[in-house]
Amino acid sequence: MLKKTLSLFTLLIFTIPVSAETLRLNSGESLEGKIRIMNEKTLFLESNLTAQELKIDRADLSLIEFDSTGRSLARRIGIGFHYRPNGNEENLSIKNWLSEIDSAELMVGYSSGSEDTFAFELRYARVFKVEGTSDLFYGAGTGLISKDSKRGTAFRFFSGSEIFPKSSPNFAVSLELGVLSKQGLGDDSQTFYNAISARYYF
Repeated sequence: MLKKTLSLFTLLIFTIPVSAETLRLNSGESLEGKIRIMNEKTLFLESNLTAQELKIDRADLSLIEFDSTGRSLARRIGIGFHYRPNGNEENLSIKNWLSEIDSAELMVGYSSGSEDTFAFELRYARVFKVEGTSDLFYGAGTGLISKDSKRGTAFRFFSGSEIFPKSSPNFAVSLELGVLSKQGLGDDSQTFYNAISARYYF
């Protein structure tokens, strides 16, 4: 299920409409406009030169210069998935940017097996550095965990990087490292963890 989900998000990177400032062709010509659709072989450009979209082979391009306007995620909402391999945890993520650097996130996860597990978590994160298309962040979260009849709490502190590809600035992939503490489930523990997330921002 996870592999299919990540494959879908990877496909979105190349098919979601993006914008570009200038396209440099191998012939020496330049075109300006907005890229409506782009994949590995072709792109469709909305240009003032014609009422119809221009179809251009990627092989004919020498350079794509994207709009340099700074991105701002303030008051935007991202929806996606959050996966922690070492715990085999899959969560639905809804992330709301409160400002350009502060965000609040709700994560809900469920898994069935020998024990049905339900998890609910609220998180806060702050961006402390922006490097190109990447945001470096740190944060903390707390939540409730239910395993059959057992109830417990979880606390975590984390840091990581969220990457926004130039070809699809509304899409982001984040890598995260942190410390997770679980209590009240009969197996209180504190462990390091890693996670990967993929979100689309509206």
